[in-house]
Amino acid sequence: TLAGHSDWVLAIAFSPDGKQIASGSSDKTIKLWDAIIGDLQKTLAGHSDWVCAIAFSPDGKQIASGSDDKTIKLWDATTGDLQKTLAGHSHWVRAIAFSPDGKQIASGSNDKTIKLWDATTGDLQKTLAGYSHWVQAIAFSPDGKQIASGSDDKTIKLWDAITGDLQKTLAGHSDWVCAIAFSPDGKQIASGSNDETIKLWDVAKSLRVSKFLGSTLGSHLKFRAWRREIKILRPVSFLKFSLDGQYLVTNLGEIKIENVSTSRQSSDFESLKNLRVDSQWVCYGAVPVFHLPTDFEPRCYDIRGDQVAIGLKNGRVLSFDIDRVSLDLIYKHSA
Repeated sequence: TLAGHSDWVLAIAFSPDGKQIASGSSDKTIKLWDAIIGDLQKTLAGHSDWVCAIAFSPDGKQIASGSDDKTIKLWDATTGDLQKTLAGHSHWVRAIAFSPDGKQIASGSNDKTIKLWDATTGDLQKTLAGYSHWVQAIAFSPDGKQIASGSDDKTIKLWDAITGDLQKTLAGHSDWVCAIAFSPDGKQIASGSNDETIKLWDVAKSLRVSKFLGSTLGSHLKFRAWRREIKILRPVSFLKFSLDGQYLVTNLGEIKIENVSTSRQSSDFESLKNLRVDSQWVCYGAVPVFHLPTDFEPRCYDIRGDQVAIGLKNGRVLSFDIDRVSLDLIYKHSA
């Protein structure tokens, strides 16, 4: 257990190489930890309010943090030095994402906008407006050309990441949209909502109407034909696609979304189930394997293969590895 924050841990993320953990807290600081041995490396101070969003750049050299002080701060992940403060939002910053090439940052705020920033200079490039409520989730497409965002106004919007133009509004959820992800091939979007559903959207199909009617008119027509709806028993707060695009990894477990070809040969590593945190349990797929002590209340978590990092309400960061290969063998032999 990594002790350090004096208040709730609200955001946590592994670096791309899995060697660092960054945690953001309501104590207004970010802490950098050695993910292997658990040592505190740096405490990054500068925000004047809660830190609610954290993201590493794809090369792991930068950290972006979003705060209730309405700013995004860029930090050097090695030295901990503050590089830039990005000011422009008029309300809390709730979501942050780097583009796949690391050159652009998208931030979503309770001011109902998304802002695009140059990750090197910190300059504001575009402000994307059109929502009627808070922006909760942001994701870049794998090629970096599109941005998908989810809002408390129950819609998903697709944007051109270069021009900032609205391409399409996807409507269908009956409550807040809290999680969003592109499939690895960029052809699908998955959206998770407080309405206890996940919806899968066909990106090309949703944009076809805009193409026929013209970008200006087409972008303002709401598209309601989702490809598939998956009903869940609880709100969906986190989701991402598996690397092969066959599954969704969510806060409620793995969900199969495609039929795996019988001719496709999967490696042992690919066939392993994902780890997740569900209430006080750390689960391997659907199977609970480790129960957290009652005073360890998870507030956020990040998973990277066998690595688990959990941010707790008591200000601690819990970090450990679980050998999924051994775990998989145990469950297969006991089945």
